[in-house]
Amino acid sequence: MLYRADMVIGGKGEPIPHGAVRIAGNRILAVGPAADLPQFAGEPVVSLPGQVLSPGFINAHCHLDYSRMRGLIPRGSFTKWIASINAHKRCFSDDDFIEAIRHGFELLVASGTTTVANIESFPELLPRLAPPPIRTWWFLELNDLRIRPDTEERTLGVLSFFHNRPGWLGGFGLSPHAPYSSSIDLYRLARRCSEHFHMPFTTHIAESREENEMFLYGTGPLHEMMAKLGRDNSDCGHGSSLSHLVEHEVLTRDCLAVHLNYLQEYDWDLLKRSGASVVYCPKSHAYFGYAGFQLRRMRQEGINVCLGTDSLASNTSLDLRSEARLALANHGDPDDDEAEPGREDRETLSPRDAWKMMTLHPAKALGQEGRLGELSPGALADLVAFPLLSGKGNDPFLSLIEGTDAPTCFVIDGRRIISEDR
Repeated sequence: MLYRADMVIGGKGEPIPHGAVRIAGNRILAVGPAADLPQFAGEPVVSLPGQVLSPGFINAHCHLDYSRMRGLIPRGSFTKWIASINAHKRCFSDDDFIEAIRHGFELLVASGTTTVANIESFPELLPRLAPPPIRTWWFLELNDLRIRPDTEERTLGVLSFFHNRPGWLGGFGLSPHAPYSSSIDLYRLARRCSEHFHMPFTTHIAESREENEMFLYGTGPLHEMMAKLGRDNSDCGHGSSLSHLVEHEVLTRDCLAVHLNYLQEYDWDLLKRSGASVVYCPKSHAYFGYAGFQLRRMRQEGINVCLGTDSLASNTSLDLRSEARLALANHGDPDDDEAEPGREDRETLSPRDAWKMMTLHPAKALGQEGRLGELSPGALADLVAFPLLSGKGNDPFLSLIEGTDAPTCFVIDGRRIISEDR
């Protein structure tokens, strides 16, 4: 199968005017100018005039379970938000959550996402789910505050479920929820499983002011809530939540560390040495009114930063393009026409940089570098096409980010499930 488009984003982000991508099965065979990739005898050709063809987007952090909570959770403190989330979860039935997951997948496909890192709070629902329509990394959420705390036996049982689902694209992992809700023992379990099964793990860290106050000073509303739930808070008041995890050697390069909105100066060296990737969720960040995300510092430190949407309990969409637009508004420099696009030493974010944060960077975070997030020979054939927008200075990355329409072409694992003539 040969795909031709007016613009193809090849390799690590190289625009190819009048480009082409050749696919065989679920793999990319070749990428280059269309003139260099003539049609084989009898080879099907998909022409995408006026389109930009890109690797599918990778959402590095999502909670599909919460996809029916849009507009249900009132704005307020993070601690009150957690209490409201838990109250709503108790009111939803299993069928409600299954419908939420289905709806979440629909929203992801409609915005060009071909891979998602999903936190799964209800693994008992998994046997009732149809095979996911996109590549999904299912991260089993772990915490110590449930009536039945997570155990190693239960965790290994869930992981075995995925080993017996060869038709499910993607992978699996563990997600100790956060330092305030998951013990160091659960983090150690996540690290052991990560190393043994060669899989990533993910966790929320330093998300809110309340978490910052809890760990730095041993006070505040989150500290009080956790104490009422039976948490032993003797580990609080001694340093940041990030340093708490690093002290116990549970933060590794296989970790997707989500949020990191509140960092101490001493955290930066710890984070850099851990090798962990960071997931930035701009719209959820804005929803809570957190302090400015330190993207410039992270890029200067060489930290691998990805984009995620978080959930519809703190967002209005699951569209990564919307996250990229807000990231550019917060950290970009639209008037800097003379700067070289994509230079890694730039202080401001370019459209190409933002594109990397939803393709190449999350692929690296998931351990899929060279397989996902790029159109290169040998990579898995996950592609999306969108219209090239006029008035965008012929910048294909800006066309991808500024667009709001559904993809005109959507290919997952070599199979085209959306075409322009749908």
